[in-house]
Amino acid sequence: MKLLAALSTIAACWGAGRCLFDRLGLRLHRHEHDILAAFTGASLVSLYVFVLCALRLAWPMALILPLGFVWFLRPTQRPTLPALPKPALYLFLAPFAFYAAIYLANSLAPEKSPDGMAYHLGLVAHYLRNHGFDPTLTNMYGYMPQGMEMLFLPAFAFGGHAAAATVHCAALLALPWLILTYARRIGRPLAGVAAALVLLSPLAGIDGVSAYNDIAIAASAFALFYLLEIWREDPSSTLLIPVGLLSGFCFSLKYTGFAAALYAILVVRRRFTLAMASSAAAIALPWLAKNWLNTGNPVAPLFNAWFPNPFIHITFETFYRNYFHTYNLPSLLPLPWMLTVTGQLGGQLGPLFVLAPLGLLAARTRPGRHILLAAACFLIPYPANLGARFLLPVLPFAALAIALALPTWRPLTAILVATAALLAWPRVIDKYRAPAGGWQITTVPWQAALGLVPEHTWLLAHSSEYELADLINRNVPPTATLWTTDVLAESYIKANVLVNYYSAPGESIQDTLNIPLHGDLQPLWNWRFTFPNRTVSTLRVIQTAASDTDPWSVGEVRFYSGQTEIRPQKATANPFPWDINLALDNNPTTRWRSWQPHRPGMHLDFTFAPNSTLDRVELATSHDQWNLDLHLDQVPAVLEKVELPPLPDLRRQATQTVKARGIHYLLIGRNSPLAADMKADPGRWGLRPIADRHAPGRDSSDVDALYQIQ
Repeated sequence: MKLLAALSTIAACWGAGRCLFDRLGLRLHRHEHDILAAFTGASLVSLYVFVLCALRLAWPMALILPLGFVWFLRPTQRPTLPALPKPALYLFLAPFAFYAAIYLANSLAPEKSPDGMAYHLGLVAHYLRNHGFDPTLTNMYGYMPQGMEMLFLPAFAFGGHAAAATVHCAALLALPWLILTYARRIGRPLAGVAAALVLLSPLAGIDGVSAYNDIAIAASAFALFYLLEIWREDPSSTLLIPVGLLSGFCFSLKYTGFAAALYAILVVRRRFTLAMASSAAAIALPWLAKNWLNTGNPVAPLFNAWFPNPFIHITFETFYRNYFHTYNLPSLLPLPWMLTVTGQLGGQLGPLFVLAPLGLLAARTRPGRHILLAAACFLIPYPANLGARFLLPVLPFAALAIALALPTWRPLTAILVATAALLAWPRVIDKYRAPAGGWQITTVPWQAALGLVPEHTWLLAHSSEYELADLINRNVPPTATLWTTDVLAESYIKANVLVNYYSAPGESIQDTLNIPLHGDLQPLWNWRFTFPNRTVSTLRVIQTAASDTDPWSVGEVRFYSGQTEIRPQKATANPFPWDINLALDNNPTTRWRSWQPHRPGMHLDFTFAPNSTLDRVELATSHDQWNLDLHLDQVPAVLEKVELPPLPDLRRQATQTVKARGIHYLLIGRNSPLAADMKADPGRWGLRPIADRHAPGRDSSDVDALYQIQ
């Protein structure tokens, strides 16, 4: 069933693309027509599923409607490309068939990739349960474009996790044929055979058999390049419609896919048409519109300083960007070796890609220059994330450039292909990769792929993440919400999951639970402003100092007239006005935070009932922000900084605060700073231990623990 579900989705893409191409009357050779139609059709099917999700109509029967395109196809006689010499064909087919079998066995086995079972398919499962998008979703990955997840959805609905992964695997298997077909078109078939070693990249292999999207971007990017090369020869305006669709589709797969539109514009230049722009916008803009309507930020979870919103904190985005921009590497000099050979940045592209600089010699030919221009465009987003996966869209162009730079000599091609095939074998990879590096295929799980082993049994034996998901399913009701310090295999979990760093609400709960354990986070530093009794309607507290790292926070603000506390009618803050109520709730385990380093001009505004009089304002703050400078705007006042007495144990109050937000269960990972204290005395926190999972080969106290808030 899983293979049939995957093939049905692939057939729907192919059928939709074929119908479009026939309608446009595109003049393409037979092989390139079908393969380019499949990628173009994928953009249309993805858009169709998006519309279903937006309308909350994503029911299984509605998801299979695009398959109807196949019934409208009619056989058409088309010219063929020059035949591939038989020795070259055999040289291509031998490693392709061998590794295709390995890849299919892995894609049809139960999904156990980190991101695949966490958020790629976690979101798909969530949408399927809700029959569409959920505007209350608090998951930053749910704000990113999900064009590939829209293709996963119909496959997942009928065939489960493995069917979705196999849809992505189809892109991996199609990419070498796409490269080879293009090479035949330009009269360099041997270069195409050599360039197909993209298939034999260890990272491309494991990524392609998982429910990810990187290989889909790589293949779609090359399909776009291919269409534009055809357009260069025959600048037909109708051809720019699929060019626009693929440009938009690349963006819908991942934000970094914006490079596709950039490349298309560079090639087309003044011949850019409204049809091309409309086609690209039809695929890309719905994702921006969805974010704008749900979060107020069209490019969430990025650029939150430009589009402030209550869903993603600027401090998190800054940390996120800085980490992926550097990976905390002391130097970038070993980066090429790490990316291609040792794999510490998420996997090995393959040792042969050390030859990438040789590809610059391809500039001697016109096709080579076009390939290098495309490679340069798709390389533009890479500095934002140095992970090896983010180079996969460049890989087809790099491989083809290397192949075009080498002499056209069959024995050399055979040596190159044989070397790539050998270096991609899992046991050989283990010989050259770093001990701590290398996400790769490790086995051929044919029994699991054929269903000879129950999925549940196989996953329990091969995935610790699934083991934890199974523990949660056995102990947490499907209707409950679980807050966790660890990323979980959400696609296998029935309950709602809130990861601590996936959203602003998740981070706020983390802050509440941290406060009882850290005295410098508690509101014990009181800023007391006194002044002659005066009538006020509004009052502003201004912060005038600057810091590169420390956010401004206020645990509690109180206003007095003599001994009488005066409550404001309204309050707001700049920045992050959405949490200002946390500074007025008389709860020492919550606080308003600016969620960005404090700077001059930040302020809190309060509005009072008419004729209210005040003579004192007190702000209880924490000691993790020494470089503060607070003033009352236009109110001359005497400031005293008073150290307040220690607070009682706040642990139980913290968990009750979390419970009041609808969180009844906590999963505390073994590496969390909360783990040891909660494990030592859960009753002190008001927690009931439910279950835990011991880390293999570690001390019995080193566990992931599941608690229920009492």
